[in-house]
Amino acid sequence: MENIKKFKYLLIFVLIISSILITSCSKSQNANTPLNPSDASVPINTDATPTETSIFDVLPQNNYNGDTFTMYIPPNPDSPVDKGTYAESLTGEVFNDAVYNRNLEVESQYNVKINEVFGASWDSTYGDMKKDVASGSLRADVYFTHVMSGVASIVSDGLVRQWTDVPHLDFTQPWWNQTIIKNLNIANKTFYISGSMSIQDAILLVFNKTLLQNLALENPYQLVRDGKWTLDKLNEMATAGSKDLNGDGKITEQDDQFGLEYGIQWQTPALMYACDEVSVTLDQNGYPTVQLDNQRKIDAYQKIYDLLWDGNKTYCFLGNTTQLSNYPHIGIESGRDLFCEYNLFTCESLRSTDVDYGILPLPKYDENQEKYLSNSWTGMYCLPVNIPDEKLDMLGTVMESMSALGYKNVIPVYYDILLKEKVSRDDDSREMLDIILNGMVYDLGLNFQVGSTNPPGFFITDLIKNKNPDYVSAVDKVKDKMASDYDGLYQKILTAGS
Repeated sequence: MENIKKFKYLLIFVLIISSILITSCSKSQNANTPLNPSDASVPINTDATPTETSIFDVLPQNNYNGDTFTMYIPPNPDSPVDKGTYAESLTGEVFNDAVYNRNLEVESQYNVKINEVFGASWDSTYGDMKKDVASGSLRADVYFTHVMSGVASIVSDGLVRQWTDVPHLDFTQPWWNQTIIKNLNIANKTFYISGSMSIQDAILLVFNKTLLQNLALENPYQLVRDGKWTLDKLNEMATAGSKDLNGDGKITEQDDQFGLEYGIQWQTPALMYACDEVSVTLDQNGYPTVQLDNQRKIDAYQKIYDLLWDGNKTYCFLGNTTQLSNYPHIGIESGRDLFCEYNLFTCESLRSTDVDYGILPLPKYDENQEKYLSNSWTGMYCLPVNIPDEKLDMLGTVMESMSALGYKNVIPVYYDILLKEKVSRDDDSREMLDIILNGMVYDLGLNFQVGSTNPPGFFITDLIKNKNPDYVSAVDKVKDKMASDYDGLYQKILTAGS
């Protein structure tokens, strides 16, 4: 009998110890299991089951009784303003369906209907807004613009109201572009915003992994991570990548290998923005100052000029049609480019290539520069001046939730599915895409085109096309006229009553 009692006590003791050990192991395992760092909505909490905070928990729980949220879109198939904004129906295509489901979720949450209407062309926004405001009509609640066309005129003609009038928009959140608020806030007025309601388009570099390995060059991914991916480094590697394949003593488009292929029309300014040099700055009063002749910008131009024109390492393409000016003439798929410039949307043309390639941001000015940058080629959202006040609450709620869910659910699908599986093909390029899309820049001197001269943001384009190394003399000829143009824009905005 005594032995039975001892056995019972021993069994109870073993069970208690086992329970403690299991619980301890479970907690230890939870504590060391990494969470997906890209899922910013999941809190790190090892003492409780992780819970997800939805944007719907943050915004008011409003019912808008079937009201309609309509977006005006200027069609531009070469760089879609609305890519990721609207999908008419489910098609089975993963990205389309992510957009559709995001919008359906917002519609269901707030009892609204999301629609879009199209303009006649890529540059139709200004003309249509002018007609709509003059007639008192309202074909849309939000108008998208081309990245440059009519942007200044829409503001100076008093066709828009400020986004600060709209509740529920939190521009500190990562789904809104921060530089557009800072750099386009002329006269301290917020007329344009941009964010994750749609996919940002940016210029980037694609490189041939096989050529890079054959040349025994440094790993560019690691150079990016170490902050050493600079204009000088690209110049050095592109020089090593240039090769006379047919031995005729010349390096030509048809037959030979280039270290870099780069477009020198609308693409050229991106290299200056990559150096963290905007062309117009705003002071505390929102007054614009043209910034073309500071020493760093002068030095950056020399680096860019040397990269593109010094020696035979770079093939510069310039076409008189959209196809010829937007797409590389040789291309990474030829196997004869070490590095090649694309924009995000033209990268989709590489899905079927057998060439093993990777994606990189544009290089920095030098290693002291903090971030990798590129100017955005995506249009912007503006608010018609005649939108009734009673629609603003709905508009702000819908746009904030669409942007937050776009950031979380749509953009990852775009480059995790369409890019990672079909285009970028590796986790390193996925990491590079994060860096690229987190470094999007807007600039008053490019987006707001005023006056008869080439706008400041495009100033280097003609110089590069004409192989003009004398940057300083060229600036001296135009800087006073440019300064006068932007002063005039500022004064007009002050008196436009926007």
